Amino acid sequence: MIEIIVGIILFLSALVVLIASVGIWRFKNLYARMHVVTKVSSLGLLLLLAGVNLLFRDWYIFFKSAIIFGVLVFLSPVAVHVIARAARIVKIPGTTNRTE
Repeated sequence: MIEIIVGIILFLSALVVLIASVGIWRFKNLYARMHVVTKVSSLGLLLLLAGVNLLFRDWYIFFKSAIIFGVLVFLSPVAVHVIARAARIVKIPGTTNRTE
């Protein structure tokens, strides 16, 4: 029974990432694309790690998963901020106050 639940969770994780990739393709603005990448990658990875933890049920794997998720949650906004700042300095269309 646990394998079925883990399969559903992993399928939902893959579905979230697929929807995010479609969102990246559809959005035209750099900021909207970065929003999709940061928010949805966290949710997709959280679902993936939850499925792995349910399947193996080991403290060592839980500890490693918590570290991986913590690093992602901490570094993802920092990386996106640096990318957004660089894009604004270079004046990529869609990052300034001017109309395009």
